[in-house]
Amino acid sequence: MTDGTSCCHDERMRRTSSRIAVVVLATVSLLAAIGAIALDAAVLPEHPDPLVSAGWTSVLSGTAMLIPGCLLLWRLPWHPIAVVLAVFGTLWIVDGLASAAVNLAWYTDRGAAWAPPAFWFFTRFGAVLIMPIQLLLLLFPDGRLRRGWAFPVSIVSIVLGLAMPITYVFAPAHILAEGEPERIVQMEAFERAPTVPLPDEVWTLVLALAPTCLLIGLVLALVVAISRRFGADAEERAQLRWLVWSGALFIATTFTYSSLPSIVVDLLLAVTIGLVSASVVVAVTRYRLYDIDRLLSWTIVYGILVVAAVVVDVLIVVLVGNLLDDRAAMLIAVVAVTIAYAPLRGKLLAVASRAVYGRRSDPYGLVSALGERLEQAADTGQRVEDLARTIAEAFASPYVRVAIDRRGSGTIEASVGSRGDEIIRVPIDYDGVQIGRIEMQPGRRPVVSARDQRLLGDLVRVTAAALRASELNRELQAARERLVRAGEESRSRLRRDLHDELGPLLAGVRLRLEAARNAVPRSPDRAIQALDAAIQEQGDVIVAIRRIVHDLRPPALDDLGLARAVEQLAERVDGAGCTVTVTADVPHPLTAAVEVAAYRIASEGLANARRHGHAATITVRLLSETDRLIVAIDDDGDGIGPDATPGLGLASMRERAEELGGTFAVDSAPGDGTRITAILPFDPVDDDAATAEPPLPPEPATRFVSPFQELADDH
Repeated sequence: MTDGTSCCHDERMRRTSSRIAVVVLATVSLLAAIGAIALDAAVLPEHPDPLVSAGWTSVLSGTAMLIPGCLLLWRLPWHPIAVVLAVFGTLWIVDGLASAAVNLAWYTDRGAAWAPPAFWFFTRFGAVLIMPIQLLLLLFPDGRLRRGWAFPVSIVSIVLGLAMPITYVFAPAHILAEGEPERIVQMEAFERAPTVPLPDEVWTLVLALAPTCLLIGLVLALVVAISRRFGADAEERAQLRWLVWSGALFIATTFTYSSLPSIVVDLLLAVTIGLVSASVVVAVTRYRLYDIDRLLSWTIVYGILVVAAVVVDVLIVVLVGNLLDDRAAMLIAVVAVTIAYAPLRGKLLAVASRAVYGRRSDPYGLVSALGERLEQAADTGQRVEDLARTIAEAFASPYVRVAIDRRGSGTIEASVGSRGDEIIRVPIDYDGVQIGRIEMQPGRRPVVSARDQRLLGDLVRVTAAALRASELNRELQAARERLVRAGEESRSRLRRDLHDELGPLLAGVRLRLEAARNAVPRSPDRAIQALDAAIQEQGDVIVAIRRIVHDLRPPALDDLGLARAVEQLAERVDGAGCTVTVTADVPHPLTAAVEVAAYRIASEGLANARRHGHAATITVRLLSETDRLIVAIDDDGDGIGPDATPGLGLASMRERAEELGGTFAVDSAPGDGTRITAILPFDPVDDDAATAEPPLPPEPATRFVSPFQELADDH
């Protein structure tokens, strides 16, 4: 317990000291930035080409490093990356104050007491401000030097990088200003720094080698940073990619500094150092490094707002100050900042909120926009894609995949973005049935709140209803087409049976009868033989008629009823190692269509269980409720494998159930048997109407009875 308490105490102390450092650095930087901008405002209007760099350029570079550095240092006590960014960001801003102070002293008071330390800081100590680029390349992203061969290379890079700062801090003034008359004048005016007494030849050689050492150190640091990408995962490579790119750009621009004017060099330094800092920001915000993305995003927005307010204020003071007194200029500046700040703040906050949180803050707008997209979508695939895009926009998710299971037609899916490692899966349910699933990568703020869950649920429900309606329309259209095809096929088959089978039989009977009629006067025996042949062929006609009638509707349903007809089917399968049990509870009269569908499903189910499942026990249950009939067939056979392709039998049973608006389900696993459940809805039939005899048509005055009808009646 003592060790644990001590560790907790040490951690609190580290966090407290780290946050105190943040407050100190931020305060120093803020005061230095205000001072630098104020001094620039006093000098630059009259001297647009100052003695040394304007202070605002260093302030920009320092601010780009300071903001992410302080936020990291606040969240991660004394993290090396945080320390580098925060400390060197502060030094850059102080360097801006020093340069602005040097310019002010040069033009107003060269004997000011603060001029020499400001000159020393800018001209000598300022050489150390390149070091953060090296350190970031060597330490990013975990804050430690890489082990193995890269460790000594990193040490050499740091040593080479220190060559220039050490040279500029301790070299004599006349060595630093050699060959530059203007700088000699500056040194004589402001130089008070102590130096190290070495021969001039040594200092000249060291000063000549210092830039080369700096470049070699930067290149070695870049090599180490690039080497971290090998063996790293995709997210780590993405985090390093931006820093490597910006570091390479910074190093490339250093080769051009000697041939460029000082103002261009200052701007290039500000831009390239800002890009290096921005690469850290991208790694933090886009790839969620260090878990400060939300705080950093909002801080950047408010930083932009503050800078915008300061810029407006300074411009108004500079432009209007020459025309009006200072009090009136300040009043106009305050009014202008207030007028510009309010709408700018709202727009920037909206942009930042959408970038960080997505569009989840406007749930009504999201649902409305999704509804419009779904209405305009051409097909189910487009609707699935619309849902994926809407979810990605709503939750600022870098990856969303939506998959909808289409019965009998595979899966329709759509995705947005690139898949990452962290994936959340959400089922899409409709009317208690899962019809699909969503895979999404959490955005900068994961889907955690109850409001977020409700929004996601609303989006899913709206889309699920649209998808279900679309699928039902598709299935309804397909069912209509099947019904039309089935009707045409039935009529074609009936036509073929009548034409190809009954037609020749009836023609043969007619020929036999004509032959008998012709043979009566001459040979009664031959006439009798022809009549016997006609009678036999007429029996074949009756058999064919019965088969055709059976195909249209099994006669057993009319003769025995549904329950007994199914029992008759079971008796044909029962025996030879298979036991079939039928349980029927059908107290309500059923429509003809439901009886036929139930009979066909039971027949096909029994055949499949015996022929394909090799079942030893089969149970058939018929349960009639108020408005639906349940047909359940259970067997203990081989079952159906997960990769098995449904055959025509299962498809036929499903179609028969769905044609009536019912459902069909198969529950099976290899070795565990199969359960088939069909639910067939029907409109209740009145018992009296079902049992009443249909009215007979009125008989004609004269009834003609053909010989064919008499023969049929005899049979």
